[in-house]
Amino acid sequence: MKRKMLLTVLTILTVFMLISSMVVSSYAALEDDKKNVQNKIDQAKSDLSDISDDKDEAETELQKLTNQVTEVQRELDSLKAQIEDLNASIDAKQKEIEDEEAEIERKDNLLKERMVALYEVGETSYLDVLFNSENILDFLSNYSIIQQILETDTALIDELEQQKQQLENDKSSLEDDRAKVEQTKADQEVKSAELKTLQDKKQAEVNKLSADEKAKQAELDEYNSKLREIDNAIAEALRKAQEEEKKNNASTGGNGSSFDGTFAWPLDYSPRRVTSRMKFRGSRWHKGIDIGTNAETGKRVVAAASGTVVYSAYQSGTSASPGYGNYLIIYHGNGYCSLYAHMASKSVSTGQKVSQGQLIGYSGNTGGVAPHLHFEIRKATSVGDFFGNNWLDPLDYLPGGYVLAPGA
Repeated sequence: MKRKMLLTVLTILTVFMLISSMVVSSYAALEDDKKNVQNKIDQAKSDLSDISDDKDEAETELQKLTNQVTEVQRELDSLKAQIEDLNASIDAKQKEIEDEEAEIERKDNLLKERMVALYEVGETSYLDVLFNSENILDFLSNYSIIQQILETDTALIDELEQQKQQLENDKSSLEDDRAKVEQTKADQEVKSAELKTLQDKKQAEVNKLSADEKAKQAELDEYNSKLREIDNAIAEALRKAQEEEKKNNASTGGNGSSFDGTFAWPLDYSPRRVTSRMKFRGSRWHKGIDIGTNAETGKRVVAAASGTVVYSAYQSGTSASPGYGNYLIIYHGNGYCSLYAHMASKSVSTGQKVSQGQLIGYSGNTGGVAPHLHFEIRKATSVGDFFGNNWLDPLDYLPGGYVLAPGA
C-alpha cells in the first residue's frame, strides 16, 4: 500500500516537473520571439528615424530652393518691369527725335526758301535795299538785318541738329541699357529653369521619403501588433504558471510555496539611496523607484525574493525617451513579480530559478539613462491586468535603512 502511494506521489511530481518544464520552455520560446520582434522594432524605429531625418533635411532643402525660385521670379518680374520702362523711354525718345527732325526740316525749308529767293533776286536785292534806303547808313542797317535773319536761321538749325544728336545718343544709351537688362533677364530665366528642375527633383525625393516613411510606419505598426500578441502569450504563460503554482500548493498541502510579499533590497551596495520615488515625473508615471549607484556601473544586482526568471529582454531608449535597457522580470508566486532595469549585464536567463539575494546581474546605464538601478514590484489580480496599471510602491515592501535623495 505504501509502495503504491509512493508511486502515486512520484507520478504526480513527475507530471508537475514536466508541466513546469513546458512552462519554462514556453517562456524561453516567447522570450526569443519577443527579442526578435523587439530587435525588428528597434531597427524599424532607427530606419524610421533616419527616413524622418532625411525627409526633414530634404524638406529644408526644398524650402530653400522654393525660396530661391521665388526670389529669382521676383527679380525676373522686376527686370521685366525695367524693360517695359526702358521700352517706354525709348519710344518717347524716338517720338522726340521725330518731332525734332520735323522741326529741323521745317526750319531748313524756310531757310532754303530765303536763300533761293535772295539768289534769284541777286544784286537787285541790294539795289532794292539801296533805293529803298534813305541813306547809306539806312542801307547798311537793312542789309545787316537780312544777314542776321539768315545767320539766326542757320544757328537755329544747327541747334536743332545738336538736340537731335543728343536725343539719338540718349536713345542709343537706353537701347544699351535695355540690351543689358534683357541679357540679365535671359540669364535669370536660365537660372530659374535650373532651380525649378532642382525643385522638382527635390519634391520627388520628399514624396518618395514620405512614402518610405508611411511604409516603415506600417511595418512598425505590424511589429508592434506582433509584440502585443507575444505579450498576450506571455500573460497566458504566466496564467499557466499561476495555475501550476496552485496545483503544486494543493499537492503539497500549501507548505512553503506561497509568497507573502516579503522583499529584500535588490542592490548590493551601501549606502542605500533612493534617487527617485514612484510618482509622476513630468507627464509620465514613474512605475518604480531608482536606486543610486554613486554614478557608477557594475554594482551587484540580486534577486529581491526567490522565484523564477520569467522574462529577460532589452528595451532601447534615449535621454529624451528612456527605455528599460537590459532588464528582467522574476515571478515570485501569489501574483508578485519584480523588475530590474538598466543593467549593464545579466547573470541569469529565462526559466532559471533564483533564491533571494542571488546575483542576477550588474547595474549599468542602458536604456539612455545615467547609472542606477530601476526597480519595480507588480502584483496582478488577474491575467488581464498583469501588464496593466498594477505597480506597487517598492518602498512599502522593502525594509528600511535607506535615505531619500533631495527631490526624490
